[in-house]
Amino acid sequence: MKGRWLRTFLLLGLLPTSVGGVGCRARPVGTHFGSGIPAQSVHAIPSSLLAAKVEEAPARSLVRCFPDQPAWADAPVSDLLDKAGTLFDSDDFSGALACSEEAARQAPRSVEAHHDRAAALLHLGRVEEARDALMLALSLDPDDAETLEAAADLYINQLPASADRSAIGLEHARRGFRRVVGHDRARAGRLGLLEAQALIDLGRSQDAIRRLDATIALAPQLVAARYEKGVALFELCRFREARESFDKVLSMTPAHAHALYHLGLIREREGDAVGADAKFQAAAEADPAAFPVPPEVSATEFAERVHRVVSAFPEGVRSDLARARLETRDLPEMEDLVAEKPPLSPTILGLFRGLPLDWVGDNDRRPQAGRTAKGRAAAPPNQDAPEPVADSVARATGEATCAVPERTIVLYRRNLLRSIRGVQELDDAIEKTILHEVGHLRGEDDGSLRDRGLE
Repeated sequence: MKGRWLRTFLLLGLLPTSVGGVGCRARPVGTHFGSGIPAQSVHAIPSSLLAAKVEEAPARSLVRCFPDQPAWADAPVSDLLDKAGTLFDSDDFSGALACSEEAARQAPRSVEAHHDRAAALLHLGRVEEARDALMLALSLDPDDAETLEAAADLYINQLPASADRSAIGLEHARRGFRRVVGHDRARAGRLGLLEAQALIDLGRSQDAIRRLDATIALAPQLVAARYEKGVALFELCRFREARESFDKVLSMTPAHAHALYHLGLIREREGDAVGADAKFQAAAEADPAAFPVPPEVSATEFAERVHRVVSAFPEGVRSDLARARLETRDLPEMEDLVAEKPPLSPTILGLFRGLPLDWVGDNDRRPQAGRTAKGRAAAPPNQDAPEPVADSVARATGEATCAVPERTIVLYRRNLLRSIRGVQELDDAIEKTILHEVGHLRGEDDGSLRDRGLE
């Protein structure tokens, strides 16, 4: 038997592609803001009614791993798994699924059969079934390093992003790393990379750098590890070091779209608009699906959209917003990003700066809401932007503004435009970002906002 065929889903090719909540790492493509599966109310439904509501998948035609054999003849499990591996390597995922399903039926406790079945299901886009197959394999052998690697990659890189999924993937990667370190350097390197990716997603970029340094020592040619180190440095606002990491990635893989994109972000922050546009265009040419051209919305039009969104909020939200300054800017200021420890991500969509409403306490013990810039007064508004939204809303509603000078909510136009696929999504992104920052204005922390679906 060939042995188990490698199933490290996308570690060497597909990098993260979804945007987390406000202040979380914005993965490098404009997917939807807050892309986790929404929580739903759970009601007790009689099982008979529940069964009636489930839409059954259509029956599939019988596909045999070895079609020249009759349906009643069982091929040896080892032959089925070898054939599944061969078909997978030739991109025949339906055939690989048929072989691994046959193997699983004959040997229901075969970790390899369920693992291979998960691999085929994943490539066929049947992610939920793939997750079940991997969890079954781990139930049979919780210490199987290859299945732990596949499960970690599934939760970190392929399911819709959420803090819980990143945490699950992190634990799978750590367990797998402990099982292989010392005797399988290649797999240990990939598991270390997965652990670092999860740490970055969870806002622990400094921890991720330590893990990535060890990973690069184990697997110096693992380009993804060098890219993720650049991402971690970028998240920590260490832009010079991040640029060096991305340049190294490009020296190894010249058309690395994600490294090109991040170099564009760095040049943009440096004020090099021409250089930034060149990098963004190169990233779009290298991977047009991952890096579509963001919609064009001027600073004035963006501010007007913010005003319209605010005017549609319930009275309670508008009343609280009237007690703060609401600004629009192109990008976050460096001093705002590094006012927190660790720094806020340069790709944040919005920021709350100041003390919560009706704060009772001293300034030295102000709450850590994740958006506060300690000890700073509100920055002046953009010179070319309309008047602060809070002022115009207050006039329109007849409410008095009583904003504390340093209490400010800021929305970042360029980051928001890059977080969406089309301009039709912009108002929803603005609304969710404002509601997130209003939560901070009211004293909520990021954990509470995440639990309410405002990550």
